Amino acid sequence: MNLTSSFTKKLARETLLNKYFGSVVAAAAYVFVFIICYNTAAIASVFLGGIAAIIAFLLMFVFLIIPLTLGYVFWSVRLTFAGDNEPIQIFKYFSSARDYRRALSFSLPFTGTVCFSGFILFVPCFFAGLISSGKLFTIFKMPIPSWAPGFWVLTTVMYILAIITFLLIMLKYYLAPFLMAANENMEPLEAMHLSKTISAGRKGDFLILVLSFIGYIIACAFVIPMIFIFPYFAASYSVHCHFAVAAYNKSIDNMLKPDIPSFNADISF
Repeated sequence: MNLTSSFTKKLARETLLNKYFGSVVAAAAYVFVFIICYNTAAIASVFLGGIAAIIAFLLMFVFLIIPLTLGYVFWSVRLTFAGDNEPIQIFKYFSSARDYRRALSFSLPFTGTVCFSGFILFVPCFFAGLISSGKLFTIFKMPIPSWAPGFWVLTTVMYILAIITFLLIMLKYYLAPFLMAANENMEPLEAMHLSKTISAGRKGDFLILVLSFIGYIIACAFVIPMIFIFPYFAASYSVHCHFAVAAYNKSIDNMLKPDIPSFNADISF
């Protein structure tokens, strides 16, 4: 089952008909929280230093941003498949202790994966940068070798490869928020595992869908406020995920292997 990005976006636009105002309100609330987090980290940087800013943002990422993102996806899925358009639903995972624990059960291991992957991939790049800039030799009070400045080429290549690898790792989990939103009985770790399984054959399609929004992203930087684009992308994400899961289920049915994990793609609320 192949779903082109153009058709995905067409279905998303149809979803947003007569629901756009509420969608913008939800997006505005979501972006506003990001702005608060960014400003909080900036203030921490001014008064407490860069390390404090990183720690502050990491804590907000775990305990605020990811639960809110899961809520935004939950709202988007309901909007797309149930026609419900109550912006307050983006705060679902803050509405009860059970929901918040469920969000943290996803947030903590996901953040751990992000931090571990980033550490493994970017620490070598950091040291390569110290070599090319000569700072590593200065720290140890050694003369800077003549070849050190030319090391920047390797450093640049390492950074590019690290970024690409990091994005590919993160793409494995792009379906997890949708799976959690579509099936509230699914455990977060199960959603992450199933996302890795399903995304193995769908990462390319999703990447193409994201790249098809490049024009909108550029427009957000100069012309269109981000809150007017977020609903469109969120609806497109929900449509794509629905068909990706349905295609996975169909492939499993065709293979007749009941031992392979499956997921019911029918959305019902």
